Amino acid sequence: MKYVSIILILLSTLWSQPSVLIMSPEPGEEVMDKNILIAASFYNIPDLKAENIQLILDNKNVTSSTFVDNEMISYYIPSLDPGKHKIELFTGEGESVTWSFFVLGERKQKMEPLVYSGKLRTSTSIDQIDEESLSVNQIFFDFKGTAYEMLRFNTKIKLTNQENSMYQPRNVYGFKFNLGDILALNLGDTNPQLSHFTVSGKRIRGFDAALTWGWFNLQIVKGEINRTVQGELNNAYTYTVDVDDDGNNFLALSRQGYTFKQDVLAGRLAFGRGEKFKWGIHFLKARDDTLSVNRIVNNATITYTESAGTFSGLDSGKVYTVDQLSDYALIQSGVDWSGTGPKDNLVIGTDLGINLDKKRIVLEGEIAFSMTNNNIWGGAMSKAEMDTLIDDNIDNKLASFDLGRIPFEPKNITDIFIINPNMVPLSPIDPAAFDDSSDVSLFDAIMSMPSLAFRGRAVLNYWGNNFSINYSQVGPEFISFGNPYLQKNKRELSISDKMKLLNNRLMVNVGYKHQDDNIMTSVDNVESQNTLSLGLNILPGPGLPTANISFKTIDRDNGINEITTLTDSTYNDNRKNTHTNHITFNLNHRFNLLWSHNINTTFMLLNKKDNVSNRINDNPQYIDPGIVSNVFNISLTTYYDIPLKTTLSLSTNSSEFSTGPGKMASQLFNTGNIDGEYAMNEGKYILKAGTNFAKGTGISEVSWIGFKGGVKINIIERLSINAQGEFRSKFVGGETNQSFIARANMDYSF
Repeated sequence: MKYVSIILILLSTLWSQPSVLIMSPEPGEEVMDKNILIAASFYNIPDLKAENIQLILDNKNVTSSTFVDNEMISYYIPSLDPGKHKIELFTGEGESVTWSFFVLGERKQKMEPLVYSGKLRTSTSIDQIDEESLSVNQIFFDFKGTAYEMLRFNTKIKLTNQENSMYQPRNVYGFKFNLGDILALNLGDTNPQLSHFTVSGKRIRGFDAALTWGWFNLQIVKGEINRTVQGELNNAYTYTVDVDDDGNNFLALSRQGYTFKQDVLAGRLAFGRGEKFKWGIHFLKARDDTLSVNRIVNNATITYTESAGTFSGLDSGKVYTVDQLSDYALIQSGVDWSGTGPKDNLVIGTDLGINLDKKRIVLEGEIAFSMTNNNIWGGAMSKAEMDTLIDDNIDNKLASFDLGRIPFEPKNITDIFIINPNMVPLSPIDPAAFDDSSDVSLFDAIMSMPSLAFRGRAVLNYWGNNFSINYSQVGPEFISFGNPYLQKNKRELSISDKMKLLNNRLMVNVGYKHQDDNIMTSVDNVESQNTLSLGLNILPGPGLPTANISFKTIDRDNGINEITTLTDSTYNDNRKNTHTNHITFNLNHRFNLLWSHNINTTFMLLNKKDNVSNRINDNPQYIDPGIVSNVFNISLTTYYDIPLKTTLSLSTNSSEFSTGPGKMASQLFNTGNIDGEYAMNEGKYILKAGTNFAKGTGISEVSWIGFKGGVKINIIERLSINAQGEFRSKFVGGETNQSFIARANMDYSF
């Protein structure tokens, strides 16, 4: 565990540039001289503070006119003079991001029916950390443009040496076409958004088509969620020894280590423009292709051992191919495979959105129901088979549910969904709810269905307040292959208000969130979490420091109040009741003292304690969940009169935690970084250098010192090369290890 912690710390402190995604205009892009939007996303910069962000256009600070938050920045310009323009974006997280774009004159716009731009980037990385090494080569190609103002196209291609038939695709091929605002077509790799409970950002290789015609909206997605993976040859089979009808032994070979091809068809039909009203119905149908995995892989290998049984002609410990075992083996059919069974998934739902008073009132809701079959080998059941599924009584009932109420024969709808005993859940709704003597109402039975999910949202935006209420519930058996990231078995209520005070110089965020798993009527111990949060963003004005303060309390309880006593007089104290306080303070100030500086300080306190008062701590397996952690960081970036920028940062992280009954341990990490960047020949060459160090004491004794350097060369207009590397010497437990990391990329825009 100690070495895992050390590796994580090493990786988290490697030299990297801010993950700023330039959205518009892209580097080197040619745009019209009217209605220009500058936008960038901070999708991978954690804990970014909006007050630290600065946007410079042609050496003029335009931040005060931008829309900016922790996720993105945008700046609208009605018109701009033709020619080259430079953008410089400061995030307060290391170095700035700089790029240029070109504005076309009116004559050129009218003369050229086709306007396009593109970017080609190559990237190479080499990582050597202790005994592990990794080399990654990638090529990115983006090409987009407009033809006759109506047809817009965009191409995104990524090729990497990590592409391997043993895994899901690493290469990306995406082609997008828009015909005005009427038709959008995505081909290849796409990440469609249909609804929260069907398809929501999952990569699909196929096509995504959307038609918008007034109040009519239709979106269809068809493609492949998973491609076929036959598996490693040395892991394609397991075997057991069986006896045939004549009393002879044989090897029963069973496939494993594979992935079925999984196809999906999803769609959403909606009515409404979305300005005031939109209602939609959506569905998802996904199923594994049972024929996509080869039953026989002749060159697959197994290692035969006599412990399984003795065969004349086979040597124990020898590796054989499946083809060589043809006289001794029987390859089992899919229903007997030891690997994962083929699955089937169906989701249907509806959503509604209402906007009132110029979208100051927003009401949204969505509900969806899923059915999943975890093993479709053998096909569907009939009603007669369902009759005796739970009991042996032939009474045309499944428990107390009358099967006559089902208006179809399950075997007749296999194209839609395969119904058999491997369904999850086996009965979508509690059959007891249909019994006249049941104490569970039909409404409660429906709302507590394990495969039901729903959510609602209300937003009021008045008098500088953005007040919202969100409620959601996802059953423990709700599954959507189009959104596998959903957290199941969770019910959540959140209330928040964002207030703008003192002419937007003070932002106040308050919130409450409750989460539990009290969805099913049979839950004995409800696991819950309550969170209270308060945030203050203080923006006093130009020339003054900005501050961010946040306070959060978290209470968790698993609903268990009694200690479980086992039959051997031992006990299991699995009670969980904790209280956590989390405080963060950030101060940022840009000032001039000889040169231009930006200073940023952050302090964080985490205090988690166990609220169980009568805990018995003589169990050697018990570890107190409490922890106290303090983090302090300060960084100073200086811009000199010469083209030099330096950054100095220091941080300390101290923690105290339990390692056993009555045992406490501590860990202290001190780290520091010094980075410099110098521009030569009017920015054509940018040299980078730096050093970093760390010292860890406590339960893990570790230290390192590292040196890094790099260069960025603007070879010609729109063509640049960026290379950087770092060498680090690490000391752990009296041993010395070295790590080396190198990055190089070339960018060309046209």
